[in-house]
Amino acid sequence: MANTEITQETRKLIKEKPKVLRKKDFTIVISVFSVALFILGWELVSKKEWIDPLFVSSPSEIFQAAVVMVQEPAFWSNMGVSGYEFAIGFIFAVLIGIPIGVLSGWNKIFNAIVNPFISGLYVTPKVALLPVIVIALGIGVESKMLIVFLMAFFPIVLNAQKAMQTLDQNLIKAARTFTASEFQVFKTIALPSTVPFLLAGIRLGIGQGLIGVVVGELFASSAGIGFQLTIDGQNLQTARMFVGIFVITITGLILSGLVGLLEKHFSSWRPQKD
Repeated sequence: MANTEITQETRKLIKEKPKVLRKKDFTIVISVFSVALFILGWELVSKKEWIDPLFVSSPSEIFQAAVVMVQEPAFWSNMGVSGYEFAIGFIFAVLIGIPIGVLSGWNKIFNAIVNPFISGLYVTPKVALLPVIVIALGIGVESKMLIVFLMAFFPIVLNAQKAMQTLDQNLIKAARTFTASEFQVFKTIALPSTVPFLLAGIRLGIGQGLIGVVVGELFASSAGIGFQLTIDGQNLQTARMFVGIFVITITGLILSGLVGLLEKHFSSWRPQKD
């Protein structure tokens, strides 16, 4: 009787799986269609000049500008500078933010020490710190690394804190009942449970870090994508400006997508939504 029930349940899952796949395929088609429709509408509006071409370029002109720009050594040089600033600042945000967030969420004494600084800096507009950062570090890559660090640090550390505060206390009590030490509980229960939350924080940090590197370069720099946007804007080259914007957008989408795949993998224990 039990085998029959298992067989029927298996058959039911096999029948439902194609429905799930079809539902996913359908949502992908809708997304692609909406993007294509938006691009066509944008092209039409630009060609009809319903909006001043000085402010908004057409997708075809942006594509032509991109073809020209990718052949310019200065474009790749600026890409390299922005990429370097973002990578170093973001890596430090991860390396410092995760341990601080995890420890402050786990240990009340450590949390009491660092939480006033985290809360105070979190509500401080990071852009307001740019003049001070530039005065202290100059317009080189160091100032942009710091602003990227500050922008990406707080989503990471706050998600790490939240992860530790939402642990299954019943599971922790059960482990302690079996004489598990604090370190064993921390290593075998707390840390594995925080991985999906940490990846979510990293994903948010990517977007904030990209904002930081561009804002920093727009404010004061001699190289980078933000610097290129400033030059193109001063020369009223709208199509080239949009190329720089799309480069940043695509970079963010790729990085967020990669982290999203990891997040999905580690969040497989969660119930799926319809």
